[in-house]
Amino acid sequence: MTRYFCTALLLTLVACQQKDPQTVGATATAAEPAAPAAPADSTAAYLANPKIGDVLVVRFQPQGTSQEQFFFYQVFKLSGDTVLTHPAFKPVASADADTRTPGVFSPDAERAYTRAELASFQREDPLDPQHSRLVRIRR
Repeated sequence: MTRYFCTALLLTLVACQQKDPQTVGATATAAEPAAPAAPADSTAAYLANPKIGDVLVVRFQPQGTSQEQFFFYQVFKLSGDTVLTHPAFKPVASADADTRTPGVFSPDAERAYTRAELASFQREDPLDPQHSRLVRIRR
């Protein structure tokens, strides 16, 4: 239940950060979402040893749609077991979207997660209506 609450809170924050919801929908593809892929082999290794600059990629499906979207979190500080991130300003249609350009992440917003929480986000919670899951870490 705690994981579901954290995931719901995470996605609520995503929705609150969207600047223009109409442009978000315009960037999504019309194709049906593919079956969830298993986490990449490097994801577990990256979670065990996160680095500043890593980008966490979360796949989700907004309620009422069949289109998957992705949200990014950039690691900016590590403090013991806690990973501090800056969330992106808005979701995107591709997990491979460019995150190197300025203005992708909100430097004023901070989200903190323990390594255990991040590891649990690799599995989709069956009660999560947005089917959220950490699918990759880009380094």
